[in-house]
Amino acid sequence: MRLHNIEFRCLSLLFNALALLTVSHIVHTTHIRKICEKRDIFFEAFSCPRERPGKWDHEPITYLLYDVNPGEGFNLRRDVYIRMAVFLQFLRTQPGYRRSRLVLPPWSNLVHWRSHNIEQTQLPWSHFFDLPSMKAYTDVIDTPEFLAAYETLHGQGAAVVLDEVYKLKHFDNMFENGVFVDKFEEHVCPKSDSGTLPFLGYTNFATKEFTCLHFQGSAMLLHKLLETYKRKGQSVRYVLVLNAEIVLHDLWGNVDYWEARRSMRFAHSLVEVADRFRWDYLNSSDEQDRTVRPANWRDASHRRRAKGGEYICAHLRRADFLYGRDKTTPTIQSAALQIRAKLLELGLKTVFIASDCSRTEFYNLKNYLKRFRVVRFAPENYEQRATLKDGGIAIVDQIICSHARYFIGTYESTFTYRIYEEREIIGFPKDLTFNTFCKSEKEMNCEKNTVWPIVYN
Repeated sequence: MRLHNIEFRCLSLLFNALALLTVSHIVHTTHIRKICEKRDIFFEAFSCPRERPGKWDHEPITYLLYDVNPGEGFNLRRDVYIRMAVFLQFLRTQPGYRRSRLVLPPWSNLVHWRSHNIEQTQLPWSHFFDLPSMKAYTDVIDTPEFLAAYETLHGQGAAVVLDEVYKLKHFDNMFENGVFVDKFEEHVCPKSDSGTLPFLGYTNFATKEFTCLHFQGSAMLLHKLLETYKRKGQSVRYVLVLNAEIVLHDLWGNVDYWEARRSMRFAHSLVEVADRFRWDYLNSSDEQDRTVRPANWRDASHRRRAKGGEYICAHLRRADFLYGRDKTTPTIQSAALQIRAKLLELGLKTVFIASDCSRTEFYNLKNYLKRFRVVRFAPENYEQRATLKDGGIAIVDQIICSHARYFIGTYESTFTYRIYEEREIIGFPKDLTFNTFCKSEKEMNCEKNTVWPIVYN
């Protein structure tokens, strides 16, 4: 009798456990379905159940192209990409858009690229980034891939005819009645705008419809825009959004942001140049600096165990910051004194400088730091500069800075923010990363850049 009771209890416990497991599975899959259908992006990543291959082949393909104001720099454009990539990841969960693809705009003679004696037009993203890594986040393609796909559908050498082009512009009054509301509305295009502009720098691009819009809101508002202007019977749809920097993040710094950001690994060729420089001039390597990362960014975990090389990195933004942000940008002497204090505090003797400063400014900086090694990356020759391009040189600087023992950057610089992000991904303690130059070395509590720690799902 006692044995019978024990068996009954065991069976009862097993039944309850199986019931709880079943309920938890139902709750889990229902939660995922809500995320996919209701776009609850504020708390969860877009982790929808895998669909069987070919399930959505009957749906149209939407090629979403975008471009950024010509005056915007390299590092802000990288941030705009994240807004668009996170949006596309959501868009691909919506009926009628599950085969959408994001087309990456080429890089051409950006405002901060000063080397006018090398070719820097229509550069693909693959020149600077690891495209297979980015594709592991969502369906993105480089412009050459898009052109090849277009020719496959429309014939070799066919001019690219876009279905719709939307040129975005801020509302004159973004806070009507003191409230910011997500919205868009058409306005009359200025005479300077035309449907025959060289879109993305290509003279063979044209459009059927060119619409000027006042736009304010997050990237998710683009879904409503696409729905509003959608025409029936389209098997393939080509849409271009101009001035995409106007589109805001849905929530900057959440899981979706960081997954898209983590996927943006640099091109292997640039990493090799940076690693060789670190070894030759800074005695730094991933193994001894505890900065080894898994081959696939999805396999990374949240661990702050990075040590970094025996050098600090200082990003000193000059040029337009000396005029536009003169109240927060230090002089060369003040920056040198702040660097010197940190070198002494950490017991280090080497500082790597990432800067757009002039030769004279760099010479003066070295004079202020005579007791220390002051190192800067420069291409070995013209051939290497022509290969790397100005954008590649900037990335090499960022890679070297992201492996330093300690980093200090410039207030409100997107270049500095990109280094913060790289160091968060690698796994440095926050106090060795989120540091900002003050206007004066005498200031102890000057305004600092915002700290946005990495988030994992």
